[in-house]
Amino acid sequence: MEFETLIVLILGVVIMLSASGVLLSRDNLYASIYMSITMLLVATTYAVFDLQPVFILITFIFVGAIGVITVALAATYRFVPTRQVDKLWIIPTIITIAVISIYVYLSKSINTSIQIYNIDKVFAVFPSTSNNQLLVMFFVSMMVVLLLSVLKIVRNASDYDNRRESA
Repeated sequence: MEFETLIVLILGVVIMLSASGVLLSRDNLYASIYMSITMLLVATTYAVFDLQPVFILITFIFVGAIGVITVALAATYRFVPTRQVDKLWIIPTIITIAVISIYVYLSKSINTSIQIYNIDKVFAVFPSTSNNQLLVMFFVSMMVVLLLSVLKIVRNASDYDNRRESA
């Protein structure tokens, strides 16, 4: 048996186990974690066959969407909604809007144009050897932010459960 065949076989077994975890889990948070693992393993199967763009597409779209929706739903269902913005943020917001408005007005009246950078020129300066490395770095940073949000929600939910039990 070749090495790639063995890897695909092992990935297939783990995919089936994590997919059954989605079906058997009663908590939405754990079900979405199992679903994300399943989609990552499916994407890894494509990567074994040297289809890295498909891996990146599945990872960004499906795993990112599942994670973001799960964090949003978990935050909504586990906590009582509070006011999102403190009233003190109104002052810096007004100052920022005023500064940007004055800058745009002055730049238009002096006939200077606001430069919008071409995205290719911005990424050309980036010290990367390939586009895939940059996409993988973006994926890792997205997952770190997402998992930090999940940890915060789970930690606050356990604190909420502990307070409810003691009352």
